[in-house]
Amino acid sequence: MNLENLKYEFPQMPEEMRKMVEREVNKQIKSEQKVITKKHKTAKRTLVASVAAVMLLGTTTYAGMHAYRLYQEQTGAHGVAVKISENSAGTDAVLADTQKSEPLEIPNVKMSLSYLPEGMVETDEGKYSYSDALYQGGVSIAFYRMDTGDDTFMLKHDNVLTSENISVNGHDGVYLEYPHLFEDEISFNRKIYVAYTDVHYVMEMYVASDVTKEDAIKIAEGLTLTPTEETEDIVSAWDWSSYLASTEQQNQSVEQDAEPIAASKEDMKHTHAIGETFSSNKPDTKDLTLRVADVQVSDDISLLDLSVADDSLKEEADENNKLRPAEIQYIKDGNSDTLSEVIKSRQVAQKLVYVTVEYTNTGDQEMTDVLFFGSLARIYEEKDNFYIKDSLQYETPSDDDQWNTALNKGLSSLWEMQYYDVFGGERHNNYIERLAPNETATVHMGWIVTEEELDQLYLNLDTYGGMEFSDSSLQMGFVDLRQPN
Repeated sequence: MNLENLKYEFPQMPEEMRKMVEREVNKQIKSEQKVITKKHKTAKRTLVASVAAVMLLGTTTYAGMHAYRLYQEQTGAHGVAVKISENSAGTDAVLADTQKSEPLEIPNVKMSLSYLPEGMVETDEGKYSYSDALYQGGVSIAFYRMDTGDDTFMLKHDNVLTSENISVNGHDGVYLEYPHLFEDEISFNRKIYVAYTDVHYVMEMYVASDVTKEDAIKIAEGLTLTPTEETEDIVSAWDWSSYLASTEQQNQSVEQDAEPIAASKEDMKHTHAIGETFSSNKPDTKDLTLRVADVQVSDDISLLDLSVADDSLKEEADENNKLRPAEIQYIKDGNSDTLSEVIKSRQVAQKLVYVTVEYTNTGDQEMTDVLFFGSLARIYEEKDNFYIKDSLQYETPSDDDQWNTALNKGLSSLWEMQYYDVFGGERHNNYIERLAPNETATVHMGWIVTEEELDQLYLNLDTYGGMEFSDSSLQMGFVDLRQPN
């Protein structure tokens, strides 16, 4: 998935619901929401009244005077609102009128699919991709549970290339398509919404560019929701009230966090130099010490054990294992009146940062399944404060620039460790299986960075991960890996 698509592929999605979709992408997604003033937040919406209504309705909704229909409404040349409203025509309205005062409990439902394209397989709950491109495309299906009433559903979308109302197996639906700026890569550039007002659910299907429109609609047409009294193997749905509350909270964060979060020199006092030994800050590994013993920078990947290296690393290099340059794309983001477009691009040399980390058990008890993890943050200093560079914005535009998003399309856009050579645990991943008293295990880690970022590198070995100045990472201390560029 391309980072340039994040802004309009996941517009207005709360953190918890994003987790239902993000595993679909092979180490590409950093954040589901991005605006220029604060890249990880959603666009502002006024939702307080709806949230208040939820407090009164709880988990029960009421039949109204009319039946409901889902449809799309233009909000500009390239803006679309997907909404549900009353439809007073027909016998459904009469039926609704007879039930208008009776509360309807929203049932648990089970989902079944009668159609998948040839070669498409299920990879996780509600997630399907082609067997030759696992986790890189396909479709991802999520649901909203309309606990505030069907007619409270409304989502606004910008940067829409095409949209249309569709009928999906007797249910109202809307098909949306966004620009696919980089056609040589798989991108989730389409969505399908379907309203199941009989059970008060709305489906949101993310459709990747490797799925045809016809197949995507056929998948939706083959989807059935069946009410059940069981509590196992049911659809994982988000209460619409929770979505509204989460979005409102994020909107408040946008207002409060307009400026990037800084760490003072006092906050960074635990920063370590290369070769310095320091302790883990986790209660279960209080006798574990860490030491960055060596750092090497190379313009090829020959330092790596290619037998255990990820394919994405190998693909970033040529036949001589030399790293290809990263392409920086400068994009003018679309809105309700315009579509996204690439204004210009340039190439930047990429480097391998190869780090040797020593883990030592200083206690008298054997340690097992010791988790290790490394994130290579880009941190810059300004006016006695330290700031973490936003991973989704390679450069900051000036007032005169026509672009507002600069995206790194190289592997250097990823900050979590892209290589390690010690494996353990149930999934044979980043664990040291056993560490006897006074024993040291050596782990090699690798990252791809751009040449321009070599003087901004700080290693976070806190296993909580994350690209932020957390209390945990500051207490443990970053390791200063800055190199001349």
